[in-house]
Amino acid sequence: MITEKILTEAEHMFTDVFKMEPAFISKAPGRINIIGEHTDYNFGLSMPCAINRWILVSFSPRNDDRIQIISHDFNEQLDITIDESYTPESDWKKYVYGCLQIISTLKKPAHGFNAFIQGNVPVGSGVSSSAALEVAFMNGLNELYNLQLDKLTIIKLCQRVEHEYLQVKSGLLDQYASQFAKANNFLVLDFQQMSHRYVSAALENHCWILCNSMVTRTLAGTKYTERVEETQQALKELKMFFPEIRHFRDIQEAHIPALKNVILQKRIKHYVLENKRVEDAILALQKNDLTRFGALLSASHISLRDLYEVSCTEIDFLMEQAVLLPYCLGSRIMGGGFGGCTINLVEKDKAEEFSTHIKSVYKKQFNRNAEIKEYHSVDGASIILV
Repeated sequence: MITEKILTEAEHMFTDVFKMEPAFISKAPGRINIIGEHTDYNFGLSMPCAINRWILVSFSPRNDDRIQIISHDFNEQLDITIDESYTPESDWKKYVYGCLQIISTLKKPAHGFNAFIQGNVPVGSGVSSSAALEVAFMNGLNELYNLQLDKLTIIKLCQRVEHEYLQVKSGLLDQYASQFAKANNFLVLDFQQMSHRYVSAALENHCWILCNSMVTRTLAGTKYTERVEETQQALKELKMFFPEIRHFRDIQEAHIPALKNVILQKRIKHYVLENKRVEDAILALQKNDLTRFGALLSASHISLRDLYEVSCTEIDFLMEQAVLLPYCLGSRIMGGGFGGCTINLVEKDKAEEFSTHIKSVYKKQFNRNAEIKEYHSVDGASIILV
């Protein structure tokens, strides 16, 4: 649960800048994805949860058509009028301007507003600061203009921002987790049915630790887009061989050898097996079999490394060192790939020892400091009236 201190700080920062109190604060958490990676954009299964790090956007309406948005973390501002043509030059501005433009297609804003953005979601480390920003800002606009949009519509609008303003062909995992999460639970997301359910995340004696390699990644890069295109091509070709295949979820492992291209075989094999790992992870949790659960995490990493090829040397090292430790049940790369974090299931009373060891071996190997943080699950996005 977000602390009163964080909310009070957000309110005071807004007041200091705009010389008035905000009307409300829209908050949205970052997320970790437990298992089910690179499946969302192909209508597969994933198991994320929201984490105790948030983006907060404080809002107040104006009596004119001016829109003034300040980002505390980037020390920048966006200052436009409602109908002004504008080309954002930085990513955070693309996100908020994209939200504004897409909302404007539903209903022209009746007035301007002031907004102040701040937060503690780490940027570029695989816990989806961008989705938290989109979800917080879109929820805020929904509240500000009384649009009465439902939660699913809001996250689909956020996805449009990714596609149209960031040119990232992302799925809905990050926004879904930020919006719909429930504390002490994992979300099980089915992107074909566009549905979710909850599985208890009460791991009692274990915790989630993220090891940030400090290798930055850019989801808009060609490698991410390549994976989207490769899996789509694999589906297209398999449809030609097997009339029973209509959707990604119809593909079985036995179908894959029909593909002539080895790269396409590898990409779609990861997808098929990763969906199965999500199903197996649910069963393992229901049986409280954390050894099996951890093994599935590590198997996911090997698949992402060897079949989907979205890992890197530093991330592989972090994973390999983690699973050598008897109190780490499993480890894998998390997020879009090509850097970022590993997620690790570690015994709670060994968390400090784990952190110290991993930092030491990583520094020795790469002369780079890994950032290591422990997270717990929280509720999804909400509006807090001031």
